[in-house]
Amino acid sequence: MRKILFVLLCLPALARAEFWTGNDLYSGLTSNELMSKMQALGYVMGVYDTGVTLAFCPPTERGITAGQINDIVRLYLERNPAQRNKTGDRVVLDALIKTWPCPTSKTPGRST
Repeated sequence: MRKILFVLLCLPALARAEFWTGNDLYSGLTSNELMSKMQALGYVMGVYDTGVTLAFCPPTERGITAGQINDIVRLYLERNPAQRNKTGDRVVLDALIKTWPCPTSKTPGRST
């Protein structure tokens, strides 16, 4: 019973990350308002936490900071304004995949 209650309480937190666009994200990341910056950073970190090692593979030998991840996404949006109409999660993933692509693993016996 407790598990069901926990899941029901978490449903709002499971909302899709498509709520923001790249334009919204860029606006928040470049805002002078602390609250807007923190919301945008929280959004970026949520997508980071969801995709790390699944969609992109940052190096593990050194600590990566939230500020560094924020900079990667902000610079990607600055340099690729045509991508800002995409959903926020797609923009964050694109920036992080471009920065830290995962090595492709070859299945034995198959050529790619």
